[in-house]
Amino acid sequence: MTDKTLLQISYAIVFLAASSCIISIYDNSIYQDGEWANAQLLGQDIVTLSIIVPLLFVSSRQAFLEQRWKWRMVLGGILFYFVYTYAFFMFVTSLTFLYFFHLPIFGLSIMGFFGIVAKLFQEDFGLVCYHKFAKGAAIGFLLLISLMLGFLWLSDIISHLTVEGHRSDTPDGEPLLIVYSLDLSLVVPLMLLAVFGLWRRRRYGYLLAGIMLTKAATIGFALMGMSLALYIKKLSLDVFLMICWFILGIMGTLTALLYLRKLRRI
Repeated sequence: MTDKTLLQISYAIVFLAASSCIISIYDNSIYQDGEWANAQLLGQDIVTLSIIVPLLFVSSRQAFLEQRWKWRMVLGGILFYFVYTYAFFMFVTSLTFLYFFHLPIFGLSIMGFFGIVAKLFQEDFGLVCYHKFAKGAAIGFLLLISLMLGFLWLSDIISHLTVEGHRSDTPDGEPLLIVYSLDLSLVVPLMLLAVFGLWRRRRYGYLLAGIMLTKAATIGFALMGMSLALYIKKLSLDVFLMICWFILGIMGTLTALLYLRKLRRI
C-alpha cells in the first residue's frame, strides 16, 4: 500500500468521522441505546471530533508528506483507536443512519492500520532508546495497563461464571463482552508483546510501544470524555472513576510524548 493511498484513507476517515460526530453531537438522541449509552457516546464523539480527528489529520500529513517516521507510529495508534471504538458501532449499538458513516470508518481504519504497520515493519532501519527513564516509563505504563485490564475483566468474567446473581457495573448488570474480547484478545497481548520487545531491545518492541502508547493515550481521553458526560448528565456519580481515567489519560500522553521524543534511529 503506497503512501498516497494511506494518506487518502486517512483523509476519508477525517471527513467521515468529523461529519458523523458533528451530527451526533448536535442531536445525541440519534443514538437509540438508552440514556447511559447515549451519554457515553456523546462524550466519546466530542473527544473524537476535538482531539482525535485533528490529530489524525496532522499525523497523516507529517507521516507521508513530511516523511517523519515517528509520526507513522502515532498514526498507527490513532487508526487503532478508530478500529477499537468503531467496533462498538458495528457490533453493539442500535442501527441508525449514522451506520453509513460508521461502516466505512471501521473498514478504512482496519485497512489503514494494517497498511501503516506493514510499512513500519518493512522499513530498513534500527531503533534504540538510550534514555533509561523514558524506556522504563513506557514499559511500566504498558505493563500497568495490561495487568489492570487483565485483572479487572477476567475477575468479572469469572464472577459471572461462578457467582450466581453477579452483576457488572452496567445498567442491566450484563458483562460488556465486546470490551473484554477486544482488550483480552488484542490490546493486552500487544501491550505485553511491546513490553517484552522493549525489554529485549527488539525493533518490533520499539515500534509496538509507540503505537500502543498512542492508542492508550487516545482511549484514555475518550474514557475521560465518556465519564464526564455521564457525570454531567447525572447518570453516574462515580467521581473516583472519572479521576482515575483522567490520571491514566494524562500519564499515557506524557509517557508517549517522552518515549517518542527519546526514540532514535540507528
